[in-house]
Amino acid sequence: MFSVRVILWTLAMAYTGFILTNQGLRTFNSLSITEAFLGALTGFFLAVLFTLRERRRQRPAFFAHPIAQIFPDWGTSRENRDSRPNPRH
Repeated sequence: MFSVRVILWTLAMAYTGFILTNQGLRTFNSLSITEAFLGALTGFFLAVLFTLRERRRQRPAFFAHPIAQIFPDWGTSRENRDSRPNPRH
């Protein structure tokens, strides 16, 4: 799946970069080639980014429990955490 994603994103972004130069198909100058190269580079990085994101979502979470179970007193004031009041000297 990675290779298909890299090919599609690279070609699509290279074509988009070439079209955005408004040079037309008959004009091949350094600007159109540079924009196509930058578009292809952007497409490659987007494909890598989306592949890593998909793999990260398939991986099990580091914490398997909700944060409320790990820190049950989170958000309560220090005075309300204990059932008995602490005498102050």
